[in-house]
Amino acid sequence: LFKQSRNKAATILLSKALFALMDYFIVKKYNVLPVNHGDRFRILQKKEHELYTLVDRVWRQYTDTYTKPSTNESVVLLKNIILKIVRENETISQKIKEIIEK
Repeated sequence: LFKQSRNKAATILLSKALFALMDYFIVKKYNVLPVNHGDRFRILQKKEHELYTLVDRVWRQYTDTYTKPSTNESVVLLKNIILKIVRENETISQKIKEIIEK
């Protein structure tokens, strides 16, 4: 039970970090701040399809954490997606890249 609650907390926090990273990316590249999840997804789907696909992949896992136990696989997937986005995207600042690699 303890491990499940830790996985749940990690999934929620990593998801929020991913959404904040996407908001940062959208503001930096398009000078627009999404007002909610729907707005964020529409912008990504329209302008950044590869990022949209990655974020959409974890959306269900994030929303499932409210009603179901979270798995270690969910945590690993989120971490890997965040790392992939930060490492492969030139819009992300060098400072963020340095922090994420620690």
